[in-house]
Amino acid sequence: AITAWLWLTTVFANLAEAVAEGRGKAQADTLRKAKTGTVARRVVGGDEERIAGTDLRIGDLVVCEAGDVIPGDGDVVEGVASVDESAITGESAPVIRESGGDRSAVTGGTKVLSDRVV
Repeated sequence: AITAWLWLTTVFANLAEAVAEGRGKAQADTLRKAKTGTVARRVVGGDEERIAGTDLRIGDLVVCEAGDVIPGDGDVVEGVASVDESAITGESAPVIRESGGDRSAVTGGTKVLSDRVV
């Protein structure tokens, strides 16, 4: 009887691991596709221009408002916003991102829920 329980436990553990791995790969694929299809609003000399998120370079300033998907990893330099990071962290509660301090980092593929950040 103990052998049967151990065998069943092993089978279910392997099944659960396979399901979790499949979900992780699916989320990664979704984020990759979102990043390539995301349009960024880059600030150049006080004006905004729309470019592909893949064309962003280090040092570019990008405006993100409520409803926008953040086109790439970066830091908030101006403003405060509520950001949905559930696609990355799995946490359903939004987080606050603001300039300065340890809450300024944003991740590409996450979504701005309120306000505006640069």
